Amino acid sequence: MKAKLAYMNGRGPDGILFPRDHLLHRSLVVTDQEDISRCSNSGGAGCFAKPQEYCQILAMLLNDGTSPTTGAQILKKETVDMMFENQISQFPDFAKQGIPPAKADLTNAIPDLYPGQHQGWGLTFMLSDGPTGRSGTTGHWAGLPNLYWWCDREQGVAGIICSQILPFADPQVLNLWVALESAAYKALA
Repeated sequence: MKAKLAYMNGRGPDGILFPRDHLLHRSLVVTDQEDISRCSNSGGAGCFAKPQEYCQILAMLLNDGTSPTTGAQILKKETVDMMFENQISQFPDFAKQGIPPAKADLTNAIPDLYPGQHQGWGLTFMLSDGPTGRSGTTGHWAGLPNLYWWCDREQGVAGIICSQILPFADPQVLNLWVALESAAYKALA
């Protein structure tokens, strides 16, 4: 796994990319008891997979829990349905307050996440429509190094943008995500 770990990059205020250490690299190089006390335990964050493997997960969600590649049922359809149901309808504006940059080297400030749009929280990800054409029950989430995915079961489309760039909410990668998603919905029309 260490040999296959993608390089991490940072983007400076001037827009130029520079190499930086991978946030989870430390967890992968534990060699003795002393290292264990110094390693980073991300509490479940930091899934390691190839983009193709993430796409298999999205395809399985679009296919009601069954892998279209192998035919194996990974999740019951009822489970997938529940994942895409709003679990917090009593908080319709939960993402409207924005997120300040807790650590500037890790994240940019994030304003109102979805102004004027429907939003909710399924079991494990955010749900919202958007200006790209996605349905109101579209599941989506992101990873800290500017990895963004969406899964719209109503329209049968999903996609992912993968990068290894910090800080999070990189404007260039966000614009790429919006462009990709917009192109996908335009093609559906």
